[in-house]
Formats: sequence, structure tokens, C-alpha cells
Amino acid sequence: MITILMPIYNGIEFIHDSVESIIGQTYGEWELIIGVNGHPENSMVYQIASTYQSLNTRISVLDLYFLSGKSEALNEMVKYAKYNHIALLDVDDIWHSSKLEIQIPFVLGKGESKGGYDVVGSRCIYFGENTRLNGIVPNIPTGDISQHNFFEFNHIINSSAIIKKEHCFWDGSLDLEDYDMWLRLRTTNHRFYNCSQILVKHRIHESSAFNSKGNGNRVPELLQKYM
Repeated sequence: MITILMPIYNGIEFIHDSVESIIGQTYGEWELIIGVNGHPENSMVYQIASTYQSLNTRISVLDLYFLSGKSEALNEMVKYAKYNHIALLDVDDIWHSSKLEIQIPFVLGKGESKGGYDVVGSRCIYFGENTRLNGIVPNIPTGDISQHNFFEFNHIINSSAIIKKEHCFWDGSLDLEDYDMWLRLRTTNHRFYNCSQILVKHRIHESSAFNSKGNGNRVPELLQKYM
């Protein structure tokens, strides 16, 4: 059973595609929590997101008008999670219909996973407004990556990740909350696995995290934190 967290600040125009990719999953034991942050109370963004709550009983929407920032929103949203594993999906990304079903054996510890991995991700493919990047598949390692050097680059695609809830805490002080979590868990000897299948379409657009200005300059500071 999986709780899916979808924090929303920018990108509400993409919510239909992202939510439909969850509803269409071949694995059906999930709940979705959508959290709207950084907007006034009962904003238009919240009202649009709330329409999905009325259409499906497994979807709930939180008006986090009192919070600003993705990490703060995620830390609040996880308090409402019913299940012991947390999946992440950014509102502008899309899942393959078999994503959860393919990852579940590694999450629950069936077969080669020996008790279940702490973080399970997958490969992704880029699409969207930036035609130069459309169709590119980032080169990340697959299989058991628990011993890989996470200081070289971020090994986990954020919208592909499923994490044990007990490990979920996001530190957004450097606006690199996902990479921060992976480094924290890697340096404390937790176990990681990346599925070889392309299970996420990662949308590149003007306001996406991929195009955030200046965040990459903070990576050396983040790495130093865990060295």
C-alpha cells in the first residue's frame, strides 16, 4: 500500500495528466494526497485541485496556505499518510501505468530485494517545451545502487521515488530537498534500488525545477554537509 504525495505551487495546468497517470495505475492499493502551498487560503489553485477530491475517494487535497516551500509542504503532508511507503509525483510529471506494480517487489522485499529497499526509483525520459531535451533519458545507474557514490551526482529521479515513511523528512534550506534526503540516507547506510524501466515522464518547462535559477550553485554546499 502506497501513499502518493503531490505538492503544488506552480504547474496546476498539468494536474489532469499527472492525476490520470495515478488513477490509471495497474497497482490499485494507493491513496493520493495533494498539498497546495504558497497561495492564499482557498485560492484558485486549491479549488482546481479540489475537484479531483470530489471525483475519487482515494484522493484528498490539503490547503496549505500557511506554508511556503516544497519541503515544508511535504513534511506536513506526510503526517496525513495512512501507509508505510511514500511515493512522490511532481504535478508536471507523468507515471507509466505499470510504475507502482513494477516497483512494489523491491519496496516490499520480494525476490532479490532481501527485506525491501529504503528507496526505490526508476529511470525517466524528458518531454515538454524544451525540444532540445525531448526524448533524452538521463544516464543513472540501475539495480542495487546502495554502494554507489551519491556525491558524484543525484542518482534518484524525484518523481520515481518510493520511500519508507519512517525516513521521510525534507530539508529545504538549500532548495535541494530531494538530493539532501538521498545523501542523508546514503551516508547512513540505507538501501537504494533503481528499476531499469523508464517509468516516469519528466516534463521540462519554464517554471519546472529543472530550470530553477541558481540551485545548482548550492550543490557543493550540500555535499559538504555530508562529507
